[in-house]
Amino acid sequence: MNPHLAHQSIAVVGYGITGRACVRFLLSKTANVTVIDKREDLANQILADMPDSAGSISILGFRDDMDLSSFDWVILSPGVSPHQICFERYKSKQGRLIGDIELFALFNKTPLIGITGSNGKTTVTDMLGECLRAAGLHIELAGNYGKCALDLLLDYPKENGDTLDFIVLELSSFQLEVCQSLRLEVATILNITEDHIDRHGSFENYKVAKQTIFDMTEAIVVNLGEDTSMPANQKKISASVSLDNPVANFYLDQETGAVLHHSNSEQAAQALLNVNNMKLVGAHNYINAMTVLAICHHLHIDLCKPIEALKTYGGLAHRFELVSQNSKITWINDSKATNVGACLAALKCFENTHDELILVAGGDAKGTDLHPLKEALNNRVNQLIVFGKDAKQFILLCPSAIVVNTLEAAVSIAASHASQSSAEKVTVLLSPACASLDMFANYQQRGDVFRKAVLEQEAQRNVANG
Repeated sequence: MNPHLAHQSIAVVGYGITGRACVRFLLSKTANVTVIDKREDLANQILADMPDSAGSISILGFRDDMDLSSFDWVILSPGVSPHQICFERYKSKQGRLIGDIELFALFNKTPLIGITGSNGKTTVTDMLGECLRAAGLHIELAGNYGKCALDLLLDYPKENGDTLDFIVLELSSFQLEVCQSLRLEVATILNITEDHIDRHGSFENYKVAKQTIFDMTEAIVVNLGEDTSMPANQKKISASVSLDNPVANFYLDQETGAVLHHSNSEQAAQALLNVNNMKLVGAHNYINAMTVLAICHHLHIDLCKPIEALKTYGGLAHRFELVSQNSKITWINDSKATNVGACLAALKCFENTHDELILVAGGDAKGTDLHPLKEALNNRVNQLIVFGKDAKQFILLCPSAIVVNTLEAAVSIAASHASQSSAEKVTVLLSPACASLDMFANYQQRGDVFRKAVLEQEAQRNVANG
């Protein structure tokens, strides 16, 4: 369905990266656009972003009780909750309240692949993109990662007729809860762990938002180790993956490290890839790789080139990223671990090692329960260093934790503990289990601060050692 937007009165709520993409697209459809934002002094910024828009965009200051009934459509940026009074009232009067991905879906004609989950979705989106490109396909990454999906509608088809084979969409719960028109070739929910409770109100609401992706796809790849990745409609399951269950179509031989594959009609399994040949390590990354292979297989892509791409794939910054390593101390930046599930996945990578582990954690827990961390903190972490808004919640779980005021101080104390340790090898892991916005602009800045502090510590250490 391609709705007629010309001269329609449309409000775009939130003028960030996504809001700007919405405005650009709507102007291309000659809609009458009003930007609604808490900042009312946006005129100069909008004019700088879109020089030809002078006089064609109205600006309103946002209020929770504002009347939106005059708008034909209201489009929310992902960071704007649809549960506020003005939006609930607008919906109750049959107003069309949607997000950027819903608007994109109404006009898109390119085959789509959908990736969601509490943890790992950006890595899987990027990993899948590398594999599809290696197979010779022309693809773009969009949604919560990559380009704004609406910008792709303006970019393609190009003047020379160039089109895309696929668009891979990373989809957040914020985007999914105001979307219903996506038509995906294949999709997956990697996992669902408690997150964004401050936005959704409960874990059940958050789970429901994630699982709406099942209603918008033709086929589903599921992780047999994650109950929440299982759809009610089992007929849509195209393939399953597992770390240890040979019933899955793609599973890991724990003894050899081989990823084995068999179809539902085959008895013998075929070895595809040995995870020991991958640059990425950790059980969560092996599941990610199997999920990517399952999606490629569903799309009838020869797996030879994707397998080679997986071997050389180095991952993304701030996601279990190796910052520095010497003969004794390894520093890992996992700043993207913004919830408990992501932190637990990182800690799981150390279950079979004898390294001393120093964990740096903390920030804004977003209203979630940190208690699931308790066992790992007390059984696997040798020293916990915490900071940020909800540092005290970690103390309740691990009374021996050290509280610091800054991330730089955490790095300094971790370096001191590591250098004095009698252990042969020590790993210092930043895996906060919390959001960053209490102290930083985003998780990227938090990771950059950690990296900078680590490199400075290592430089001082090298000078001291001559």
